[in-house]
Amino acid sequence: MGGRTAHPDEKSGRQVKRNFSFKKRSYKIEGHDVSKCVKYSLFLFNLVFWLCGGAILGVGIYARLLQNDWQTLSGWSTDPAILLIAVGTIMFFVGFCGCIGALRENVCLLKVFGFTLGIILLLEIAGGVAAFLLQDKVTELTQEKMTEALQQYHTTNMQTDLDDATEAVQINFACCGATSFRDWFSNNRYYNCTEETFDKLLTGCGVPPACCKNGSMTNTQCGYKIYPYTGMPESEQALWPMAHREDIINVGGCADAVIKWVKDNYILLGGVAVGILVIQIFGICLAIYMVDQIKYIMEFNIS
Repeated sequence: MGGRTAHPDEKSGRQVKRNFSFKKRSYKIEGHDVSKCVKYSLFLFNLVFWLCGGAILGVGIYARLLQNDWQTLSGWSTDPAILLIAVGTIMFFVGFCGCIGALRENVCLLKVFGFTLGIILLLEIAGGVAAFLLQDKVTELTQEKMTEALQQYHTTNMQTDLDDATEAVQINFACCGATSFRDWFSNNRYYNCTEETFDKLLTGCGVPPACCKNGSMTNTQCGYKIYPYTGMPESEQALWPMAHREDIINVGGCADAVIKWVKDNYILLGGVAVGILVIQIFGICLAIYMVDQIKYIMEFNIS
């Protein structure tokens, strides 16, 4: 009666089936509980992930509500709010499964967490490899999305998230337009460059102030009348800023500027990417380890 508690492998010669790669591990069975260190490490790991996902989701929903455009979802592929909602939803779901799964020692939720995080990990690796091998396609896609952003710039009665993102890219990367500053003339009605728009629109044949070399939005007229309309006399061109536009605005396109920045900072970006992958792998390993412990203890209790 007072003898030691038999190890599950010793009871009636029964062999306990171990899952995963931890079969040689001798778990501490006292208290019939999983490792507190593993449990609460996984819980805290996912709590941060969960809260960050909720915050990103909330910001995305708030930004979308401000646009008052839920019915049409116009320009959803270039809308930063939609991107925030998508990323926030995924992070919230993954964090919820991992957080509650660890706290409640729920095998199902832990498996969903590990599987989903594994799929995200594989997609990230595949995306990185594809971006490296298909650099021309990435450049083309960047130009395409930037052109779409130019077309939608100031097309509503209020400043949108896409407008803010377009301005931020042009200011931070010291660029203008998708391939060059001329993209504004053919892709946005407010900056269209013809003799008629030059005379009737204050912004005609111009570019937004975000294209200005000082990187400031305070001088709203620094990019006005920066390009001549077809057939404009040279004598008249000399009267406008277009005569020395390269001293006023950035003339290079943003697609090339962004790609150049990525190439110049590939070590930094690679380090960040590896860090994110390591964190994800760490979370997956913790989930697998905890599931293995839970299953082992469940088998011990019924043996």
